[in-house]
Amino acid sequence: MCPRSPQLIKSLQLIKSPQRIKNRQEGLGLVGAIVVIVIISLMSVAMARMLHSNSESFSYDIIGLKAFHAAESGAHLGLNRAIPPSGGGSCADRTFNFTDTPLGRCSATVSCVSQVVNADTFYILTSVGQCGGGDVVAQRTVQVRVQL
Repeated sequence: MCPRSPQLIKSLQLIKSPQRIKNRQEGLGLVGAIVVIVIISLMSVAMARMLHSNSESFSYDIIGLKAFHAAESGAHLGLNRAIPPSGGGSCADRTFNFTDTPLGRCSATVSCVSQVVNADTFYILTSVGQCGGGDVVAQRTVQVRVQL
């Protein structure tokens, strides 16, 4: 047998002692859980902000599209008043409010200009559609030129 020195015995006890290893690892699970919770919370906040931004952007797109359709409808109505099928129309500025339609809270302001070029008469109708209310308002313009 080999003689055991007190230093060798002490080092063997450090290696063999599971209690000492366990004591050094206390709290590691708690720290890991806190890190995971913080990461998941940050990801949730980021996703909520992106979702809010996307829904707001979608709302602006819808209001802009409605404003374009209001301008286009105003141009059609203005053209129908300027050159009606029955005859006798006039080139005049008009405003159309779309209240009981899918274009609710929208309006179109149509201006009409008569222009003569080389003995030909042209009507130039400019329709400005506007939709929305409060902080969010969209405006689109459509211009039509027709020869009489």
